[in-house]
Amino acid sequence: MKAGTLPEPLPIRSTTETTRPLGARPAAGTTPQRVLLVDDSRSIRTLLKIYLMARNFEFLEAESAEEGLKVSEAEPVDLVLTDFHMDGMNGADFAAQIRASSNPRLAKVPILMMTGDPNVAEVRALGQKAGISAFVRKPVSCAQLMTLVDTILPLPRK
Repeated sequence: MKAGTLPEPLPIRSTTETTRPLGARPAAGTTPQRVLLVDDSRSIRTLLKIYLMARNFEFLEAESAEEGLKVSEAEPVDLVLTDFHMDGMNGADFAAQIRASSNPRLAKVPILMMTGDPNVAEVRALGQKAGISAFVRKPVSCAQLMTLVDTILPLPRK
């Protein structure tokens, strides 16, 4: 390319191409779904919110499983994302408490458990025994998280 000349423009993608967007948005006029983020790391909770922004969720946060139980009993939630390793109660015990809730809606809420533990098989087994809906190993990518969320939590209807 000669100095002072512009490069050839890139071809424009047709807007009629059908590609599934990362994290489909709910229809206009629907109430946002509520996600409870339970992790003792504020930075992880913030990162999860950034990753999940494509779905236009409302977020509730808790820094411990014990606090997560209080929040989930006081506020309706549509999805729970929890870490496995936290001070006090771990994520699997937290999930088991959610499943044992006397509130039928809460007892059935989808739960996604995350871990950075090197013993993934053991942590996954504990989570499955507790009734989790999905499991992911940290670090999780945005695409991986959205795929799991889209699988376990359908978009709301009008």
